Amino acid sequence: MNKPSMRRPLSTLACLVALSGLSFVLASGCGRSEAATQRGEETNVAAVAKGPKAESDTYAVEMKATGPYAAGKEGTLEITIVPKGAYHMNDQYPYKFKLVDPAPEGVTYPKPLLKREDGTFDEKKGSFKVPFVASRAGKAKIAGTLSMSVCSAANCVMEKVELEVDVDVK
Repeated sequence: MNKPSMRRPLSTLACLVALSGLSFVLASGCGRSEAATQRGEETNVAAVAKGPKAESDTYAVEMKATGPYAAGKEGTLEITIVPKGAYHMNDQYPYKFKLVDPAPEGVTYPKPLLKREDGTFDEKKGSFKVPFVASRAGKAKIAGTLSMSVCSAANCVMEKVELEVDVDVK
């Protein structure tokens, strides 16, 4: 007479434990939590923009062309971060803007990663000047990810915002 194998029930049990743990993580809600907000803890939520602007209750971000742009010459875009209401720029956060890698065909980035020290920041505004060179005339898409944070007296919000803008190169 064959004895039933203990491996099958253990593997089934392991699967159930893993699934229940996953359910708990999903049910607990990754991202902003009321408890974290009330305790003043920082949260890390990815914002989805994929355009020249992103806005929430706590900030407004914009990447805009400051042209005119000429083929073969360095041009710049400007990114601005403006906190809203009781929020201000987080003076401890390592703000950065990382351009897409690889760069679009015909575009190069003299500085593909801008850090806080490359920008201008005060309590109510932050900004970066983003350099690029387009080798030929026409439309060029400049895109990247902004890592940013704004705070109020009770809460800090950290986000990664994907920005992109089309520029017209002459």
